[in-house]
Amino acid sequence: MKVTKTYSSLNQVAAIDENKVKHLGKNYATIDFEIKEHVNPTDFKYAKMKPVVGTFVIGNKRVDVTYSELNQIMRTAAAATDQCDLAYRIGKWGRAQNR
Repeated sequence: MKVTKTYSSLNQVAAIDENKVKHLGKNYATIDFEIKEHVNPTDFKYAKMKPVVGTFVIGNKRVDVTYSELNQIMRTAAAATDQCDLAYRIGKWGRAQNR
């Protein structure tokens, strides 16, 4: 999978060896956030319609996002991992077998 090399890359995904992390999921090595080089500070702080602050990247999908949208992504991801942990603990997916 082609990875964009950029100085604004949060996770520096271009440096990740995909073979070493493929067991973590097919998109693991592609998840990134690229911060914009410039955002008007007045708009960032005071504008009702918040400006785009960067691009969220998963796989070959790129989505421009505002700061508020990043917060919503963070809350959703945290709730999703909590739900997965709970589903495992209560046995929703069955029982793990020692390999």
